[in-house]
Amino acid sequence: MKEKGYNPEEHDISTSPEDRARLLTSDAVSLRSTSSTPGYSFFRNRIFSFGSNSAEPADANRIRTSPADATQYTGLDETSASDTSTILGAPRRNRSGAQLHSRHQHSPGQYGALASSTSLSSCASQVPAQLEVESLDPRLFSENRTDRYKAKAKYYLKYYFPILTWLPSYPVKAVLVTDILAGLTIASFNMPLSLSYARTLCYVPERYGLLGFAFPQLVYAFMSTVPVMITGPEPGTSVMVGQAITPYIFAGNPTPEEVEERAIIYVALITLVHTIVYMIMGFLRLGFLDALLSAGLLRGFLAAVGIVLTMDTLIPALGLSQLAIDTGVSTQPAAMKLAFIITHLPQAHGLSAAISFISFGIIIFMRWLRSRYAKQYRFLVYVPDILMIIVFTTIMAWKLRWDQQGLVIVGQVDRPNIEMMSPLTKTTVGMFMDILTSGVIISLLGFFQTAVVAKNIFPDPPTDPRYAPPKNPTPSANRELVALGFANLLGTFMFSLPSIGGYGRSKANKIAGARTQLSSIVFALSTIVVTFGLLPLIYYLPRPTLAAVLGLICLALLEDAPGDIIYYFRIHAWADLAMVGLVIGVTLGVSLQLGVTIGIGISVIQILSHATKPRIQVLARVPGTASTFRNADRPSHDVSETDLGSLEHVPGVLLVRIPEPLMFANTSELEQRLRRLERYGTMKMHPSLPATRRGEQNVIVDLAGMSACDTTAVKVLCSIVSTYRAKGKYVLFARLVSERSMKKLFKRAGLNRLLSYNGHPPAYFQSIDEALEALDECVFETPGSWVEEDDISEPEEEKALDEDDLVESVGELETEVESVEDEKVIIKREMV
Repeated sequence: MKEKGYNPEEHDISTSPEDRARLLTSDAVSLRSTSSTPGYSFFRNRIFSFGSNSAEPADANRIRTSPADATQYTGLDETSASDTSTILGAPRRNRSGAQLHSRHQHSPGQYGALASSTSLSSCASQVPAQLEVESLDPRLFSENRTDRYKAKAKYYLKYYFPILTWLPSYPVKAVLVTDILAGLTIASFNMPLSLSYARTLCYVPERYGLLGFAFPQLVYAFMSTVPVMITGPEPGTSVMVGQAITPYIFAGNPTPEEVEERAIIYVALITLVHTIVYMIMGFLRLGFLDALLSAGLLRGFLAAVGIVLTMDTLIPALGLSQLAIDTGVSTQPAAMKLAFIITHLPQAHGLSAAISFISFGIIIFMRWLRSRYAKQYRFLVYVPDILMIIVFTTIMAWKLRWDQQGLVIVGQVDRPNIEMMSPLTKTTVGMFMDILTSGVIISLLGFFQTAVVAKNIFPDPPTDPRYAPPKNPTPSANRELVALGFANLLGTFMFSLPSIGGYGRSKANKIAGARTQLSSIVFALSTIVVTFGLLPLIYYLPRPTLAAVLGLICLALLEDAPGDIIYYFRIHAWADLAMVGLVIGVTLGVSLQLGVTIGIGISVIQILSHATKPRIQVLARVPGTASTFRNADRPSHDVSETDLGSLEHVPGVLLVRIPEPLMFANTSELEQRLRRLERYGTMKMHPSLPATRRGEQNVIVDLAGMSACDTTAVKVLCSIVSTYRAKGKYVLFARLVSERSMKKLFKRAGLNRLLSYNGHPPAYFQSIDEALEALDECVFETPGSWVEEDDISEPEEEKALDEDDLVESVGELETEVESVEDEKVIIKREMV
C-alpha cells in the first residue's frame, strides 16, 4: 500500500505571494459582508490552514452553503444565490489546475453567511457593489522585508491622504461644476470675513487672515475625510486668541507698530500650539475624546453659535458697526448686543439695511426654488446665487459710489509677502510659555468644534444616482486631527491665524452644492489667487452683503433646534434639555467659550461618574432550572421570568457578577458595594436600612465579563479575599477568561495563594455550578496538596499570525503536517 505524503498543491495556501493575496482579497469580501466573530475565525483559518487527510473525498471538503444563506448575506435574489452556492460548492483549483481542498467543513447555519459570499473569480460579478474591495498588493506577503514595507507604505499613504482614494473615481461630469461653483462662492464671502478676524479680533494685519484660509486649507483638503469641511480662522477662536494675547501686546504703553509686531508673533505661536496639540492627539489616537460631546451639548453649542452669529450679523446689516465700536458693545455678550440693536434700531442706515435684507430674501427664495424644482430643472443646482449677489452688489457699489452715501465697504487691503520662518526662536521662548496654557485650551475647543462639524455636515444624497459623489473614506477623528495638525504647521511658518473646522462656512459649502473635497481645493486656490493678485476687486464689496450671507448660515444653524427641543420634551430627556438651556444661557449672558467649556466640564463629570462606579451584580437562580442565573436587580425580558420575587437566592452563598473590566477608575467602591450586597442582597436598598441577609456567607464571583484587570484592581481583589478569609469564609472565582496575562498577574500578586484553601489548588472553576458543588461537598474542608506550577489550567490559545510572520508560520505548519503524516505512516506499518 503506497502512502501519500503532504502535497502543498492540495491545500488552501498557495506557494506564491500572488495566490495568497488572491485568497486574502476574496475572503476580505466575506468580512465586509458580515462582522460576526465566527467570520473572523473562518477568514483566518482560510488563510492559515492546510488540508486534512488526503484520503477524504473532495466533496467532503467543499464549502457548503444554501440559497437562503446566500440570499441573506449577499443581498442576491434566491436564483442568483443558488447559482452562487453552486459555484462555491465546486472544488477550487490553483493556478496550475490542481484541485484545492479545505480541512474546514461548515454547516450553512454556522458559516453559511461567509461561505456564501466567499468569492471565486468566476462569481465576482455577482457580489454586490458595496462588497467589492481592492485587490491586495501581493508584495504584502513577499519574503523580502523591503517589498513588504513598500506595499504597506502605499496603504498608509491612502489612509492619511484620502485624496488618493476619492480622486481616481471622481465623476467629472456629475459633480465638477457644483464643486467649482461652491468653492468660488465660499471664497467670495469668506475672504472678506477673514480680513475682519485678523484686524478687528486678533490685532494683526489683514493679510494674515487671508493666509489662514489659503495654504492651510489646501493641505487639509488633501488629508481630510469629511468631503465638505472648510477650515480656517473662526470668529470664536479668533476672539479667544485676541483675549489671550491682549495683556502681552499692550504691556508698557507700546506704539501701534509695536502692538502689531507683538501680535504677529503671539498669533503665530498660538498656531504652533494648535499644531503640537493636534498632532499629538492624532498620532496617539485620542480622537475618541470627541465622545465627550453629548447630544444636548451638541445642540446647545450649535444653537449658541447661531445666536452669537445672528447678533454679530445684525449690527453690520443695519449699518451700526461704527456705533457699536464707539459704545464698546462689540466686545459685550450676545444679550448686550441684542439690547443695543433694539435700542438703536431707529439709527439704522437705510441703504445698508435694504441691501442686507433684499440680498437675504433673494438667497432664501433661491434656496426654496432649488429644493422644490431641482428634480425638474437640473440647471437650478448650478445657479451660484450667493456669488451672483456678491458680484452684483460689488459692481453696484462701485458704479453708484455707495461708499459716499455711508455704506461700509471692505476697502484697501495690502498684498502679503510670504516669509517662511519659524516663530519659535531663542528670543520668543518666553513668549511661547506665556500663551501655552491659553493656546492648549483654545486648540481643544477648536477640536471639539471641528468634531461637531465632522459629525453633522455631510453632502446631501443626490436625487439622481448618476450624480453620486465618489467614494470617500469613513470619517475618522484621528485622521482629522492629523490633517488639522499639518494644516496649522504650514500656517505656523506663514504666521497665519489658527485653522479649525467651521460649522457655518461648511454648512454654507454644503448649501452651495459641494460634494467633495475639490470644493475646498477650489476655495483655497481662489483665495491664493485673490490674495496675491486680485485684492483690488473686493475693494467695493459691501459689508451688508456679507452680513446677508452670514444670515443664511445663522438660519442653517438654528433651523434644527426647535425640532430637537420638541423631541427632547417628548421623550422626557430632561438632562439634554438642561444642557441645551445651560449652554445657551451662559452664551447669552457671558460668552460662547464659557458656555461650551461648562458644557464639556459637565459631560466629563457625567462620564467619570459613570465610569468610576463598578457595575457589580447580584445573581439569583431562575426557578425550575439548575444552572440559570439572572441579575436579581434587573427583570428579564422573558415574561415568565420578570417576577423578582420568584428568583431563588442560594442559601449561605452570595453570587455576584463583575460584567466589565476592572481598572483603577472603577475599583475604589468595589469592596464597599460587595459589603452592601452581602447585607441586603441588592443595590436598590439604602445603606442606612437594617441588614436583610445574614452576614456569614461564602462568595462566588462570576468573572466572565472581566476581560481585563490592572494592578490596582488586583490589589483590591486581594484585599477582598483576605478580608473574607479572616472571617473564615470562602471566595471562589468562576468563569475566569483564559487570558494568560491576567492569570500571570493574579499569580504574581499572590491572589492564587489567597484562593488556595487547606492546601487545595486555587478556587477557579469553569462554571458557577462547579463552584456551588465544591461548596456543597465541603471540598475545602479536607486537606489537599497544591503544586504552584499546576496553577491554573490554561487552554491552548489560538495564535494570530502577523503579516510579517506569515511566511515563517506557513513553513512551520508545513513541517508539522509532514511530521504528522510520517507518524501516520509509522503507526499503519506497525498495525500491519
